[in-house]
Amino acid sequence: MTCRPAAPNRHGGTRLQRRGGEDRVGYRRAVKEGPHIWVSGTVAVGEDGQPFAPGDMEAQTRRCLEIIEAALKKLGADMRHVRRTRVFVTDMSAEAQAAFARAHSAVFGDCPPASALYGISALAGPDFLVEVEADAYLAADA
Repeated sequence: MTCRPAAPNRHGGTRLQRRGGEDRVGYRRAVKEGPHIWVSGTVAVGEDGQPFAPGDMEAQTRRCLEIIEAALKKLGADMRHVRRTRVFVTDMSAEAQAAFARAHSAVFGDCPPASALYGISALAGPDFLVEVEADAYLAADA
């Protein structure tokens, strides 16, 4: 099946073109239907497709959010439209949580989305410390 960027899907929504891991695993980076956008779990990969900043929770969180922002922009949204994040981390230490919080707060500032933080045993590879999902909503007045 060939997909085009921002092509309507069989349910009437819009999806981003598959690439890299998305194509191998069979999922979409983001799907838009009406005013709703769901961004898939996002790990910190560099432009080369390799893990970004292994061992650095803050840098990996920033990178995850950059990738999410790029996906949202392709669908006509940005980070101010994010209403919820789900965050999965392999390290629940106070230091790791503080590093995550610095990066998340730097992006969302005084108007953060609803969020949940889950401690899990592993992600897609041993160098990944964090994975972020995001849900966004494009209000009519946005």
